[in-house]
Formats: sequence, structure tokens, C-alpha cells
Amino acid sequence: MSVAHTLMSRGLEVGRDLHAKYQMKENGDIHLGDVNMPKWGIALLGFTILLYILVSMSIRYTYAELIGTLAMIETPTVTAIVRTSPEDPDFPLPSVAEKEPLMEQELLLLKSKPITSKFRTTIKHLRAHGGFFSRFRGAHVLAMYYVIYHLLTSVLTSFAPNSSSYHSIVTIATSTILCRLNATWTHVVISEPSTKRFYQRIPARAAFRKLAGPTFIVATLKQILIVCLGELYLGLGLQAFLADPSKLAALPESQQLAVLAKALAFFLLVIVNVVFIIIPAHVALKRVQASLLPEEDESIVPFDRTFNGRVVPEILGGTGHMSLRGAWKSFDWNGRVRLFKVYAKVGAMEMGLNMLLVFVVLGELRLILGDVVDKIVFAAATGKNVTNL
Repeated sequence: MSVAHTLMSRGLEVGRDLHAKYQMKENGDIHLGDVNMPKWGIALLGFTILLYILVSMSIRYTYAELIGTLAMIETPTVTAIVRTSPEDPDFPLPSVAEKEPLMEQELLLLKSKPITSKFRTTIKHLRAHGGFFSRFRGAHVLAMYYVIYHLLTSVLTSFAPNSSSYHSIVTIATSTILCRLNATWTHVVISEPSTKRFYQRIPARAAFRKLAGPTFIVATLKQILIVCLGELYLGLGLQAFLADPSKLAALPESQQLAVLAKALAFFLLVIVNVVFIIIPAHVALKRVQASLLPEEDESIVPFDRTFNGRVVPEILGGTGHMSLRGAWKSFDWNGRVRLFKVYAKVGAMEMGLNMLLVFVVLGELRLILGDVVDKIVFAAATGKNVTNL
């Protein structure tokens, strides 16, 4: 991705101009003259970027957010079949008049394949229950949540704009305050289509005490990891090489290998934290929210409201909701593997989309600017410098 980013950034820098005046000096560096980008070229690039943003948001919402949430709460159904003849399914049952001993029975348990095991199956299921635009169900609720979230954080952080610890506190507080609205999105996504307005589906005020604690814990955990990883990133000095990759090339080979080893170790540490801390915490919170789904709302995928008997209704003396620990422990290994497959597929889709964007933008720049782009790509591949006259 760093190579693709370099090629795109170099191409877009000269994408402001049209007529190239370039020449090769003795050292092989490429020098660009003043050129002008036509309006149709700007419009073409703008349309491409806009289309990329829309497609990327669609992939992220439909497959990562929506299907990912459904995979977190789905419980495959089990069908029990009792056979009275273990050998011949067509064996006739004995009449009442016949004094035959009771026959040995055979119990077969058939576990259905999870709906969220495949993207195509899930989308087909959603369309059958919610129509063509069901892949965007709940998008308006999530959009409203993020708008309110960013408005609150922007206002609150303005009192201490340079304090990172204060920003973390604001983020945790805002997430906790809006926990009911976040749970509303979860309920809309995992349930059958309803005629209720979204504000009518916001959990009651009494649900705040059940949601605030888990939301506060998860938000705090995320902020602690972000701060710790950020400090480690700065301590390793990797930000200087990311901002200016040429600094890495100027180092001796041994130091280059040391920097790359640090970067790889940091990357692996981030992956480990995401896989073993961030995702489990997120899953547990979503399952806690799902445990508060009203009884009158039917789930759109098979869903065990008792979470393997861990949730006891309040009318029976229980709490009526899950704890974070119980929510994660009730999520079996098959569900965890299925969820990570969802995230892996989404990652592959986004990577493919980003690669496609690079090739499309380079092709459009080639069409708009002519062979100047070839010079830029050559310079990026050979490490030459590109400057303007």
C-alpha cells in the first residue's frame, strides 16, 4: 500500500497542471514545468474519488457493520428428529393392539447452516425480509449517532484542544451518554422490519443503567489501547519515516533493517490487540445490547435470547440482560471463526478496491496529462526526484 500511496501522491501533485515541460538533468532527476489541468479532468477525478468514497462506505456498512453485527448475535437453529426404526425409515409402526415391546428410538440433531456464513446468503435473506435496500437498514440511525457524537466531542474538546488525555475522557463520556442511541441501531439491524419510528425504538431510560456500564468499560479500554500504542509509535520514532520515506532510504542498510523490524513488530502488536482485545470487547457490547431487544421485536436471524440460559427475565427474578464477560463467553468458537471470516473478506474487498482506485486514477491522469504520468511513475519506481521548474 505504501508504493501505491507514493504513486498516487506523486501523480496527484502534478495533476493540477496539463501541459508538461520536463527535461532530464545529468543526475537523472525529472523536472516539471507549469501546466494547467482542464476542467473536465478535474471533474473526472472528482467523480472517481466520490464514487470510490460511496462504494467504500457501502462495503464498510453493509458487510463489516451490518453483516458483522448479525454474525455476532446469530445462533444457528437445531432441529431434532426422532426415528423409531434405526435401520429402515419406512418401517411400519406397531399397532396399539400388538403387544410388542417399545422399540429403541434414534434421535437425530440437525444443525442448520448459519445465514451469515456467506455474504450472498445473508444479502438474499435480508432482501427477502426487507426489500432491495435492506443492505442499508439502520443507516439513518447510525448516521444520526455519528453526527451527534462528533458534534458533542467537537464542542467539549474545544475547551482544551491540546490535551490528549482530556480528548480521551470526552470520547469515553460521549460514548457512554449516547449508549441508548447506539443500542437503538443494534436493535434496528438485528430485528425484523418495523413500522415504528426509530425514536420509538430507543430503549427506555431504565435501560441506561444496563448499557452505560458496559459502554463505559469498552470505550475506556479502547482509549487506553489507543494512547498506549500511540506513545509506543512515537517512542519508536516511526512517524518521521512515515511522513518522509526518503529519510529511510538515506539510512545505512543495517539501520533500514532495524527500522523495518520495528515497524513490523509494531504492526503485529496492533493486530494482536485488535484481534484479542478490541474485537472481543466490541462483540461483547453488541451482544449486551442485543440482550435488551424488546420481546415484541422478532430477530431477523436465529437468535437465542437466553444466551444459552445465561439471561433470565426480570419477571423471573433475573437481571434481564448480559454482562460483558457472559456475553463473550456465550459466543461460541464457530461464531468467532465466522465473524473473523467476515472481517477478513471485508479487508480483502477494501484492499482490492484501493488497488483498483490506484490504477483507475493513474489511467485517468495518463489520459489527462499525457506521458508526464509515465515520467512520474518511472521516477517513483527508480527513486528519482520530481520537481517543478
